[in-house]
Amino acid sequence: MKLSTTKYILLFLCIMMYQGCTNNFDEINTNPNENEPNVVPPELQLTFLLNRASSERFDQWRGNLIYCSNWAQQLSGDWDVDRYNTTNEEWLGAWWNTSYLNIGKDIEFLINNTPETNNIKHMASIFKVFFFQRLTDMYGDIPYIEALEGVENRRPIFDRQEDIYNTFIQDLTTAIAALDENNESPGAADLLYNGNIDNWRKFGNSILLRIAMRISNVNPDLASEVGSQAIQDGIIDNFESNAFVSYSGSSPDGSNANGVSEVFQDFGVTGHLFRFSDEFVNFIINNNDPRESILIETYKNDGTIDNNVGQGFHLGRPNGIPTGNDDFLFAQPNRETIVDYAAPAIYFGHAEAEFLRAEAILKGWVAGDAEEAYTSGIRAAMRQLELYPNVEPISEADVEDYLSERDIEFDSSDAIEQINTQKWVALLFDGFEAYANYRRSGYPDISPGITDGESDGEIPRRLRYPINERINNTENYDEAVSRLDQGDAIISRMWWDVN
Repeated sequence: MKLSTTKYILLFLCIMMYQGCTNNFDEINTNPNENEPNVVPPELQLTFLLNRASSERFDQWRGNLIYCSNWAQQLSGDWDVDRYNTTNEEWLGAWWNTSYLNIGKDIEFLINNTPETNNIKHMASIFKVFFFQRLTDMYGDIPYIEALEGVENRRPIFDRQEDIYNTFIQDLTTAIAALDENNESPGAADLLYNGNIDNWRKFGNSILLRIAMRISNVNPDLASEVGSQAIQDGIIDNFESNAFVSYSGSSPDGSNANGVSEVFQDFGVTGHLFRFSDEFVNFIINNNDPRESILIETYKNDGTIDNNVGQGFHLGRPNGIPTGNDDFLFAQPNRETIVDYAAPAIYFGHAEAEFLRAEAILKGWVAGDAEEAYTSGIRAAMRQLELYPNVEPISEADVEDYLSERDIEFDSSDAIEQINTQKWVALLFDGFEAYANYRRSGYPDISPGITDGESDGEIPRRLRYPINERINNTENYDEAVSRLDQGDAIISRMWWDVN
Protein backbone atom coordinates (compact mmCIF):
# COMPACT_ATOMS: atom_id res chain seq x y z
CA MET A 1 0.00 0.00 0.00
CA LYS A 2 1.31 3.44 -0.95
CA LEU A 3 0.15 6.38 1.16
CA SER A 4 -0.52 9.92 -0.02
CA THR A 5 2.57 12.11 0.12
CA THR A 6 0.65 15.29 0.90
CA LYS A 7 1.23 15.58 4.64
CA TYR A 8 4.93 14.81 4.38
CA ILE A 9 5.63 17.20 1.53
CA LEU A 10 3.64 20.04 3.09
CA LEU A 11 5.39 19.59 6.42
CA PHE A 12 8.79 19.52 4.71
CA LEU A 13 8.04 22.72 2.80
CA CYS A 14 6.72 24.46 5.89
CA ILE A 15 9.87 23.61 7.80
CA MET A 16 12.06 24.79 4.94
CA MET A 17 10.16 28.09 4.66
CA TYR A 18 10.39 28.61 8.41
CA GLN A 19 14.13 28.13 8.28
CA GLY A 20 14.51 30.65 5.45
CA CYS A 21 16.67 33.77 5.56
CA THR A 22 15.32 36.93 7.22
CA ASN A 23 16.72 40.17 8.58
CA ASN A 24 16.64 38.63 12.07
CA PHE A 25 18.22 35.36 11.06
CA ASP A 26 19.98 34.54 14.34
CA GLU A 27 16.99 35.34 16.51
CA ILE A 28 14.33 33.63 14.40
CA ASN A 29 16.39 30.59 13.44
CA THR A 30 17.47 29.76 16.99
CA ASN A 31 15.14 27.23 18.52
CA PRO A 32 14.15 28.39 22.04
CA ASN A 33 13.45 24.76 22.95
CA GLU A 34 16.89 23.23 23.28
CA ASN A 35 15.59 19.67 23.19
CA GLU A 36 13.82 20.05 19.84
CA PRO A 37 15.64 19.36 16.53
CA ASN A 38 16.78 22.19 14.26
CA VAL A 39 16.97 20.04 11.14
CA VAL A 40 14.41 18.30 9.00
CA PRO A 41 14.01 14.71 10.24
CA PRO A 42 15.46 12.10 7.87
CA GLU A 43 12.01 10.54 7.46
CA LEU A 44 10.70 13.71 5.86
CA GLN A 45 13.84 14.07 3.75
CA LEU A 46 13.33 10.54 2.41
CA THR A 47 9.69 11.27 1.58
CA PHE A 48 10.62 14.45 -0.23
CA LEU A 49 13.43 12.72 -2.12
CA LEU A 50 11.41 9.74 -3.37
CA ASN A 51 8.59 12.04 -4.44
CA ARG A 52 10.73 14.76 -6.02
CA ALA A 53 12.54 12.25 -8.25
CA SER A 54 9.40 11.82 -10.38
CA SER A 55 6.98 14.65 -9.62
CA GLU A 56 8.66 17.54 -11.43
CA ARG A 57 7.34 18.29 -14.93
CA PHE A 58 10.49 20.13 -16.04
CA ASP A 59 12.82 17.20 -15.29
CA GLN A 60 10.61 14.48 -16.74
CA TRP A 61 9.72 16.49 -19.82
CA ARG A 62 13.29 17.05 -20.89
CA GLY A 63 15.28 14.12 -19.57
CA ASN A 64 12.74 11.31 -19.76
CA LEU A 65 10.46 12.28 -22.66
CA ILE A 66 12.17 14.69 -25.07
CA TYR A 67 15.42 12.74 -25.26
CA CYS A 68 15.16 9.17 -24.01
CA SER A 69 11.58 8.24 -24.97
CA ASN A 70 11.98 9.84 -28.41
CA TRP A 71 15.31 8.15 -29.08
CA ALA A 72 13.93 4.81 -27.88
CA GLN A 73 11.05 5.51 -30.31
CA GLN A 74 8.31 4.89 -27.83
CA LEU A 75 7.22 8.48 -28.53
CA SER A 76 7.48 10.90 -31.43
CA GLY A 77 7.66 14.56 -30.51
CA ASP A 78 7.44 17.93 -32.19
CA TRP A 79 10.90 18.72 -30.90
CA ASP A 80 14.12 19.14 -32.83
CA VAL A 81 15.52 16.38 -30.63
CA ASP A 82 13.24 13.95 -32.51
CA ARG A 83 15.20 14.99 -35.61
CA TYR A 84 18.46 14.20 -33.81
CA ASN A 85 19.48 17.77 -33.02
CA THR A 86 20.59 18.92 -29.55
CA THR A 87 21.04 22.66 -29.89
CA ASN A 88 18.83 23.60 -26.93
CA GLU A 89 21.23 23.81 -23.98
CA GLU A 90 18.45 24.18 -21.40
CA TRP A 91 16.95 20.84 -22.39
CA LEU A 92 20.33 19.20 -22.77
CA GLY A 93 21.39 20.05 -19.23
CA ALA A 94 18.05 19.58 -17.48
CA TRP A 95 18.62 16.08 -16.09
CA TRP A 96 22.30 16.80 -15.42
CA ASN A 97 21.44 19.85 -13.32
CA THR A 98 18.67 18.02 -11.50
CA SER A 99 21.03 15.18 -10.68
CA TYR A 100 23.71 17.40 -9.19
CA LEU A 101 21.91 20.48 -7.89
CA ASN A 102 18.68 18.94 -6.64
CA ILE A 103 18.12 15.21 -6.24
CA GLY A 104 21.78 14.22 -5.98
CA LYS A 105 22.53 16.93 -3.43
CA ASP A 106 19.57 15.86 -1.32
CA ILE A 107 20.55 12.18 -1.49
CA GLU A 108 24.12 12.93 -0.46
CA PHE A 109 23.01 15.10 2.46
CA LEU A 110 20.71 12.35 3.68
CA ILE A 111 23.44 9.68 3.44
CA ASN A 112 26.02 11.84 5.20
CA ASN A 113 23.75 13.02 8.02
CA THR A 114 21.87 9.87 8.95
CA PRO A 115 23.36 7.39 11.45
CA GLU A 116 24.29 3.85 10.44
CA THR A 117 21.60 2.50 12.75
CA ASN A 118 18.86 4.17 10.71
CA ASN A 119 17.78 2.19 7.64
CA ILE A 120 17.06 5.46 5.84
CA LYS A 121 20.81 5.91 5.30
CA HIS A 122 21.02 2.64 3.39
CA MET A 123 17.78 3.22 1.49
CA ALA A 124 19.20 6.56 0.33
CA SER A 125 22.42 4.82 -0.75
CA ILE A 126 20.42 2.37 -2.87
CA PHE A 127 18.40 5.19 -4.39
CA LYS A 128 21.56 7.14 -5.19
CA VAL A 129 22.82 4.31 -7.40
CA PHE A 130 19.40 3.97 -9.02
CA PHE A 131 19.35 7.67 -9.82
CA PHE A 132 22.92 8.14 -10.99
CA GLN A 133 22.83 5.10 -13.24
CA ARG A 134 20.31 7.05 -15.27
CA LEU A 135 22.72 9.96 -15.56
CA THR A 136 25.82 8.03 -16.59
CA ASP A 137 23.77 6.02 -19.08
CA MET A 138 22.66 9.26 -20.72
CA TYR A 139 26.07 10.99 -20.96
CA GLY A 140 28.82 8.40 -20.36
CA ASP A 141 31.72 9.45 -18.09
CA ILE A 142 30.43 11.83 -15.41
CA PRO A 143 31.62 13.30 -12.10
CA TYR A 144 30.68 10.76 -9.42
CA ILE A 145 33.36 9.92 -6.87
CA GLU A 146 34.21 13.60 -6.28
CA ALA A 147 30.75 14.93 -7.11
CA LEU A 148 28.30 16.50 -4.65
CA GLU A 149 31.05 17.99 -2.46
CA GLY A 150 29.73 21.52 -2.96
CA VAL A 151 32.13 24.44 -2.56
CA GLU A 152 34.85 22.06 -1.38
CA ASN A 153 35.23 20.79 -4.94
CA ARG A 154 33.73 22.91 -7.68
CA ARG A 155 35.56 21.08 -10.47
CA PRO A 156 35.24 17.33 -9.90
CA ILE A 157 36.88 14.91 -12.29
CA PHE A 158 34.78 12.92 -14.74
CA ASP A 159 35.09 9.30 -13.64
CA ARG A 160 35.35 6.62 -16.26
CA GLN A 161 32.02 4.86 -16.65
CA GLU A 162 33.64 1.50 -15.94
CA ASP A 163 34.87 2.82 -12.59
CA ILE A 164 31.45 4.28 -11.83
CA TYR A 165 29.79 0.93 -12.46
CA ASN A 166 32.30 -0.83 -10.19
CA THR A 167 31.49 1.73 -7.49
CA PHE A 168 27.77 1.17 -8.04
CA ILE A 169 28.22 -2.54 -7.38
CA GLN A 170 30.26 -1.94 -4.22
CA ASP A 171 27.89 0.70 -2.84
CA LEU A 172 24.78 -1.36 -3.52
CA THR A 173 26.25 -4.49 -1.99
CA THR A 174 27.22 -2.57 1.13
CA ALA A 175 23.87 -0.82 1.48
CA ILE A 176 21.79 -3.96 0.97
CA ALA A 177 23.85 -5.84 3.58
CA ALA A 178 23.45 -2.96 6.06
CA LEU A 179 19.64 -2.98 5.95
CA ASP A 180 18.38 -4.41 9.23
CA GLU A 181 14.83 -5.02 10.42
CA ASN A 182 15.97 -4.35 13.98
CA ASN A 183 17.13 -0.81 13.19
CA GLU A 184 15.12 2.36 12.79
CA SER A 185 12.58 2.31 9.97
CA PRO A 186 10.86 5.22 8.21
CA GLY A 187 7.49 3.49 8.17
CA ALA A 188 4.91 5.39 6.15
CA ALA A 189 7.48 8.05 5.25
CA ASP A 190 8.93 5.46 2.87
CA LEU A 191 6.79 6.01 -0.24
CA LEU A 192 8.06 2.89 -1.98
CA TYR A 193 7.60 0.16 0.61
CA ASN A 194 6.20 1.61 3.83
CA GLY A 195 9.39 0.60 5.62
CA ASN A 196 9.45 -3.02 4.37
CA ILE A 197 13.14 -3.95 4.55
CA ASP A 198 12.79 -7.17 2.57
CA ASN A 199 11.30 -5.27 -0.36
CA TRP A 200 14.13 -2.73 -0.22
CA ARG A 201 16.58 -5.61 -0.48
CA LYS A 202 14.70 -6.87 -3.54
CA PHE A 203 14.82 -3.38 -5.05
CA GLY A 204 18.57 -3.15 -4.46
CA ASN A 205 19.24 -6.62 -5.87
CA SER A 206 17.11 -5.81 -8.92
CA ILE A 207 19.24 -2.74 -9.57
CA LEU A 208 22.32 -4.96 -9.26
CA LEU A 209 20.83 -7.33 -11.85
CA ARG A 210 20.11 -4.38 -14.17
CA ILE A 211 23.71 -3.21 -13.75
CA ALA A 212 25.02 -6.70 -14.44
CA MET A 213 23.01 -6.95 -17.65
CA ARG A 214 24.20 -3.52 -18.77
CA ILE A 215 27.86 -4.53 -18.54
CA SER A 216 27.33 -8.06 -19.88
CA ASN A 217 28.83 -7.27 -23.30
CA VAL A 218 32.01 -5.67 -21.92
CA ASN A 219 32.70 -7.57 -18.70
CA PRO A 220 30.80 -10.87 -18.96
CA ASP A 221 32.58 -12.53 -16.03
CA LEU A 222 31.76 -9.76 -13.57
CA ALA A 223 28.25 -9.50 -15.01
CA SER A 224 27.65 -13.20 -14.45
CA GLU A 225 29.00 -13.03 -10.90
CA VAL A 226 26.95 -9.98 -9.91
CA GLY A 227 23.80 -11.00 -11.78
CA SER A 228 23.66 -14.56 -10.47
CA GLN A 229 24.24 -13.38 -6.89
CA ALA A 230 21.50 -10.76 -7.20
CA ILE A 231 18.98 -13.36 -8.34
CA GLN A 232 20.09 -15.77 -5.63
CA ASP A 233 19.71 -13.09 -2.95
CA GLY A 234 16.24 -12.17 -4.16
CA ILE A 235 14.96 -9.67 -6.73
CA ILE A 236 11.53 -8.11 -7.18
CA ASP A 237 9.36 -11.19 -7.62
CA ASN A 238 5.70 -10.22 -7.21
CA PHE A 239 3.20 -7.42 -7.62
CA GLU A 240 3.61 -6.31 -4.01
CA SER A 241 7.33 -5.67 -4.43
CA ASN A 242 6.98 -3.29 -7.39
CA ALA A 243 9.00 -0.16 -6.60
CA PHE A 244 6.75 2.80 -7.34
CA VAL A 245 5.48 6.10 -5.98
CA SER A 246 1.75 6.65 -6.09
CA TYR A 247 0.12 10.03 -6.58
CA SER A 248 -3.36 11.20 -5.66
CA GLY A 249 -3.52 13.66 -8.55
CA SER A 250 -5.09 16.15 -6.16
CA SER A 251 -2.62 18.95 -6.84
CA PRO A 252 -1.60 19.11 -10.51
CA ASP A 253 1.82 20.68 -11.00
CA GLY A 254 2.70 19.82 -7.44
CA SER A 255 3.94 17.05 -5.23
CA ASN A 256 0.82 14.93 -5.72
CA ALA A 257 0.95 14.59 -9.49
CA ASN A 258 3.14 12.51 -11.75
CA GLY A 259 5.64 14.72 -13.63
CA VAL A 260 5.19 12.77 -16.88
CA SER A 261 1.42 13.14 -16.67
CA GLU A 262 1.76 16.87 -16.12
CA VAL A 263 3.48 17.17 -19.49
CA PHE A 264 0.58 15.50 -21.27
CA GLN A 265 -2.23 17.09 -19.25
CA ASP A 266 -1.13 20.66 -18.55
CA PHE A 267 -1.22 21.86 -22.15
CA GLY A 268 -4.70 20.73 -23.07
CA VAL A 269 -5.55 19.02 -26.32
CA THR A 270 -2.04 19.19 -27.76
CA GLY A 271 -0.69 16.50 -25.40
CA HIS A 272 2.12 18.97 -25.58
CA LEU A 273 3.27 17.87 -28.96
CA PHE A 274 3.99 14.23 -28.14
CA ARG A 275 2.43 11.33 -30.02
CA PHE A 276 3.16 7.63 -29.92
CA SER A 277 5.85 6.55 -32.34
CA ASP A 278 4.66 4.43 -35.24
CA GLU A 279 7.17 1.80 -34.08
CA PHE A 280 5.36 1.45 -30.75
CA VAL A 281 1.81 1.59 -32.10
CA ASN A 282 2.53 -0.88 -34.89
CA PHE A 283 4.02 -3.40 -32.49
CA ILE A 284 0.98 -3.19 -30.23
CA ILE A 285 -1.54 -3.46 -33.05
CA ASN A 286 0.24 -6.07 -35.15
CA ASN A 287 0.31 -8.45 -32.21
CA ASN A 288 -3.29 -7.91 -31.01
CA ASP A 289 -2.01 -6.64 -27.68
CA PRO A 290 -4.83 -6.41 -25.09
CA ARG A 291 -3.10 -3.36 -23.57
CA GLU A 292 -4.01 -1.24 -26.58
CA SER A 293 -7.16 0.35 -25.14
CA ILE A 294 -5.39 1.10 -21.85
CA LEU A 295 -2.33 2.69 -23.44
CA ILE A 296 -3.49 4.28 -26.69
CA GLU A 297 -6.20 6.71 -27.72
CA THR A 298 -6.77 9.03 -30.66
CA TYR A 299 -8.18 12.46 -29.85
CA LYS A 300 -9.81 15.16 -31.94
CA ASN A 301 -8.59 18.75 -31.82
CA ASP A 302 -11.31 19.64 -29.31
CA GLY A 303 -9.91 17.13 -26.85
CA THR A 304 -12.63 14.54 -27.22
CA ILE A 305 -11.97 10.94 -28.22
CA ASP A 306 -12.17 10.28 -31.93
CA ASN A 307 -14.71 7.45 -31.96
CA ASN A 308 -14.10 6.86 -35.65
CA VAL A 309 -10.78 5.27 -34.72
CA GLY A 310 -11.25 1.92 -33.06
CA GLN A 311 -8.85 -0.64 -31.67
CA GLY A 312 -6.46 -1.88 -34.27
CA PHE A 313 -6.68 1.32 -36.32
CA HIS A 314 -4.66 3.84 -34.34
CA LEU A 315 -1.79 5.51 -36.20
CA GLY A 316 1.59 6.25 -34.72
CA ARG A 317 3.66 9.18 -35.94
CA PRO A 318 6.97 8.40 -37.67
CA ASN A 319 9.91 9.86 -35.79
CA GLY A 320 11.47 12.92 -37.35
CA ILE A 321 8.62 14.06 -39.58
CA PRO A 322 7.57 17.72 -39.56
CA THR A 323 4.39 18.29 -37.61
CA GLY A 324 1.40 20.26 -38.76
CA ASN A 325 -2.37 20.39 -38.92
CA ASP A 326 -2.63 16.62 -39.28
CA ASP A 327 -1.22 15.91 -35.81
CA PHE A 328 -4.57 14.75 -34.47
CA LEU A 329 -4.47 11.83 -36.87
CA PHE A 330 -1.85 10.29 -34.63
CA ALA A 331 -2.39 8.38 -31.40
CA GLN A 332 -1.64 9.77 -27.96
CA PRO A 333 -1.32 8.17 -24.52
CA ASN A 334 -4.70 7.57 -22.92
CA ARG A 335 -5.36 10.59 -20.71
CA GLU A 336 -7.76 8.73 -18.44
CA THR A 337 -5.29 5.99 -17.53
CA ILE A 338 -1.53 6.02 -18.07
CA VAL A 339 -1.09 9.82 -18.09
CA ASP A 340 -3.76 10.68 -15.59
CA TYR A 341 -2.39 13.06 -12.95
CA ALA A 342 -2.69 10.19 -10.47
CA ALA A 343 -0.62 7.77 -12.57
CA PRO A 344 2.17 6.14 -10.54
CA ALA A 345 5.88 6.57 -11.18
CA ILE A 346 7.33 3.07 -11.50
CA TYR A 347 10.99 3.02 -10.58
CA PHE A 348 11.45 -0.74 -10.99
CA GLY A 349 8.69 -3.16 -11.86
CA HIS A 350 8.23 -6.89 -11.46
CA ALA A 351 7.98 -7.15 -15.26
CA GLU A 352 11.48 -5.77 -15.85
CA ALA A 353 12.91 -8.02 -13.15
CA GLU A 354 11.40 -11.09 -14.84
CA PHE A 355 12.70 -10.10 -18.27
CA LEU A 356 16.16 -9.63 -16.77
CA ARG A 357 15.91 -13.04 -15.12
CA ALA A 358 14.87 -14.61 -18.44
CA GLU A 359 17.92 -13.19 -20.19
CA ALA A 360 20.16 -14.22 -17.29
CA ILE A 361 18.94 -17.80 -17.72
CA LEU A 362 19.71 -17.69 -21.43
CA LYS A 363 23.20 -16.37 -20.67
CA GLY A 364 23.80 -19.27 -18.29
CA TRP A 365 24.10 -17.12 -15.17
CA VAL A 366 21.45 -19.07 -13.29
CA ALA A 367 19.42 -22.21 -13.77
CA GLY A 368 15.80 -21.94 -14.72
CA ASP A 369 13.24 -21.92 -17.50
CA ALA A 370 13.71 -18.88 -19.75
CA GLU A 371 10.28 -19.34 -21.32
CA GLU A 372 8.64 -19.34 -17.89
CA ALA A 373 10.47 -16.15 -16.91
CA TYR A 374 9.57 -14.51 -20.23
CA THR A 375 5.86 -15.29 -19.96
CA SER A 376 5.94 -14.30 -16.29
CA GLY A 377 7.37 -10.95 -17.36
CA ILE A 378 4.54 -10.40 -19.85
CA ARG A 379 1.94 -11.30 -17.22
CA ALA A 380 3.59 -8.93 -14.74
CA ALA A 381 3.60 -6.13 -17.34
CA MET A 382 -0.12 -6.64 -17.93
CA ARG A 383 -0.90 -6.65 -14.23
CA GLN A 384 1.37 -3.66 -13.61
CA LEU A 385 -1.20 -1.54 -15.43
CA GLU A 386 -3.61 -2.14 -12.55
CA LEU A 387 -1.55 0.42 -10.61
CA TYR A 388 -2.95 3.13 -12.91
CA PRO A 389 -6.30 4.85 -12.37
CA ASN A 390 -9.39 3.67 -14.27
CA VAL A 391 -7.78 0.41 -15.41
CA GLU A 392 -9.63 -2.88 -15.19
CA PRO A 393 -7.57 -6.09 -14.96
CA ILE A 394 -6.80 -7.73 -18.29
CA SER A 395 -8.56 -11.09 -18.42
CA GLU A 396 -6.65 -14.34 -18.25
CA ALA A 397 -8.16 -15.35 -21.58
CA ASP A 398 -6.81 -12.20 -23.25
CA VAL A 399 -3.38 -12.78 -21.76
CA GLU A 400 -3.35 -16.37 -23.00
CA ASP A 401 -4.43 -15.30 -26.49
CA TYR A 402 -1.60 -12.77 -26.56
CA LEU A 403 0.97 -15.33 -25.46
CA SER A 404 -0.06 -17.55 -28.38
CA GLU A 405 0.38 -14.82 -31.01
CA ARG A 406 2.89 -15.89 -33.66
CA ASP A 407 5.53 -13.29 -32.86
CA ILE A 408 4.89 -13.34 -29.11
CA GLU A 409 4.95 -17.06 -28.38
CA PHE A 410 8.36 -17.94 -26.98
CA ASP A 411 10.89 -18.96 -29.62
CA SER A 412 14.29 -19.98 -28.30
CA SER A 413 15.96 -18.89 -31.54
CA ASP A 414 14.64 -15.31 -31.16
CA ALA A 415 14.36 -15.22 -27.39
CA ILE A 416 16.77 -12.35 -26.70
CA GLU A 417 14.89 -10.13 -29.15
CA GLN A 418 11.51 -11.17 -27.75
CA ILE A 419 12.55 -10.53 -24.15
CA ASN A 420 14.00 -7.09 -24.81
CA THR A 421 11.17 -6.02 -27.08
CA GLN A 422 8.64 -6.90 -24.39
CA LYS A 423 10.77 -5.01 -21.88
CA TRP A 424 10.62 -1.96 -24.20
CA VAL A 425 6.82 -2.05 -24.05
CA ALA A 426 6.74 -2.56 -20.29
CA LEU A 427 9.12 0.39 -19.79
CA LEU A 428 6.77 2.93 -21.36
CA PHE A 429 7.37 6.29 -19.63
CA ASP A 430 10.63 5.07 -18.18
CA GLY A 431 12.46 6.35 -21.21
CA PHE A 432 15.75 6.38 -19.29
CA GLU A 433 15.83 2.60 -19.04
CA ALA A 434 14.13 1.89 -22.37
CA TYR A 435 16.75 3.94 -24.24
CA ALA A 436 19.66 2.43 -22.31
CA ASN A 437 18.46 -1.14 -22.77
CA TYR A 438 17.90 -0.58 -26.50
CA ARG A 439 21.52 0.50 -26.91
CA ARG A 440 22.79 -2.39 -24.79
CA SER A 441 20.71 -5.15 -26.40
CA GLY A 442 20.03 -3.81 -29.91
CA TYR A 443 16.30 -4.45 -29.45
CA PRO A 444 13.61 -3.73 -30.37
CA ASP A 445 14.50 -3.71 -34.05
CA ILE A 446 13.61 -0.08 -34.77
CA SER A 447 14.58 2.08 -37.73
CA PRO A 448 16.05 5.58 -37.38
CA GLY A 449 13.83 8.61 -37.90
CA ILE A 450 13.62 10.16 -41.34
CA THR A 451 15.95 13.13 -40.77
CA ASP A 452 19.74 13.11 -40.45
CA GLY A 453 20.40 15.71 -37.74
CA GLU A 454 23.69 15.57 -35.86
CA SER A 455 23.90 11.77 -36.05
CA ASP A 456 23.90 11.42 -39.84
CA GLY A 457 20.57 9.62 -39.71
CA GLU A 458 21.48 7.11 -36.99
CA ILE A 459 19.72 6.75 -33.64
CA PRO A 460 21.89 8.74 -31.17
CA ARG A 461 24.01 6.87 -28.63
CA ARG A 462 24.29 9.52 -25.87
CA LEU A 463 23.59 13.12 -24.92
CA ARG A 464 26.18 15.84 -25.30
CA TYR A 465 27.56 17.32 -22.10
CA PRO A 466 25.97 20.61 -20.97
CA ILE A 467 27.86 23.70 -22.08
CA ASN A 468 28.41 24.78 -18.46
CA GLU A 469 30.81 21.89 -17.98
CA ARG A 470 32.88 23.02 -20.94
CA ILE A 471 33.06 26.53 -19.49
CA ASN A 472 33.34 25.92 -15.74
CA ASN A 473 35.11 22.56 -15.54
CA THR A 474 37.17 22.78 -18.72
CA GLU A 475 40.17 20.63 -17.87
CA ASN A 476 38.12 17.69 -16.62
CA TYR A 477 35.59 18.09 -19.41
CA ASP A 478 38.36 17.99 -22.03
CA GLU A 479 39.82 14.85 -20.48
CA ALA A 480 36.43 13.12 -20.56
CA VAL A 481 35.78 14.16 -24.17
CA SER A 482 39.18 12.83 -25.23
CA ARG A 483 38.03 9.37 -24.18
CA LEU A 484 34.98 9.45 -26.49
CA ASP A 485 35.48 7.84 -29.88
CA GLN A 486 33.73 10.68 -31.74
CA GLY A 487 34.24 13.46 -29.21
CA ASP A 488 31.39 15.20 -27.40
CA ALA A 489 28.82 14.14 -29.98
CA ILE A 490 25.59 12.18 -29.89
CA ILE A 491 27.11 9.46 -32.07
CA SER A 492 29.88 8.64 -29.56
CA ARG A 493 29.42 5.35 -27.75
CA MET A 494 29.87 4.91 -24.03
CA TRP A 495 31.84 2.13 -22.36
CA TRP A 496 29.15 -0.55 -22.24
CA ASP A 497 27.57 0.28 -25.62
CA VAL A 498 29.28 -2.15 -28.00
CA ASN A 499 26.26 -3.88 -29.56
